[in-house]
Amino acid sequence: MSIRALGPLLVTLFAAAAANAASRDVGGLADKLKSAATFCNGTYALCIKAPCTPIASANGEIDSALCSCDVVNGWSMGPASCAAREPVQHGRYSFLMSTYSNLFNATNKTLSCSSAETEWAWCYGAPCVVDPSAPKKASCTCPVKQSAANTLGGDCHKVACEGLWSAATPQADAGASTIFAAYMKKNNPTVPSLPPAEACPATSAPGAR
Repeated sequence: MSIRALGPLLVTLFAAAAANAASRDVGGLADKLKSAATFCNGTYALCIKAPCTPIASANGEIDSALCSCDVVNGWSMGPASCAAREPVQHGRYSFLMSTYSNLFNATNKTLSCSSAETEWAWCYGAPCVVDPSAPKKASCTCPVKQSAANTLGGDCHKVACEGLWSAATPQADAGASTIFAAYMKKNNPTVPSLPPAEACPATSAPGAR
């Protein structure tokens, strides 16, 4: 069966993956996010606190990562139309897209990894497959970037910056939160308009949140 036979979602996902796979460049991510922000109400993968595992490429580089994301139902913003983001069932697997919402802003704090050498995964628009044995989890294939980054993962432990997490540049992180909250406040006032996640304390004790 061809990719196109599986519907617009997979066509969109494969195109996005191909566009992002080969570059660690983070220039313009915040602008790209702002210009490609379509709001939809449906099922999506939310990755902003997801731990990731590096994937080795044929050239011996780490160009992408497999991230363990949450499957959520509700409003999100993403880089494709609502029709193209509809989940697709193929056999026992369900495919969907990783998009953004500020759902975790109230429960998680922002870990800032300031080193320009930080490796992290950019999961906005990434292709995902739902785990049939754990339908609230999706494995998403995300391109790896390298720069300072913010994530809601890591439980505020600075040592977590040495690992691999789904994250965003500080500019893209702030932009996504602001854009999403403003849209919800204007267009869906019944949906809680959450402020940006609090920053992690400068020094965190083990287990601090």
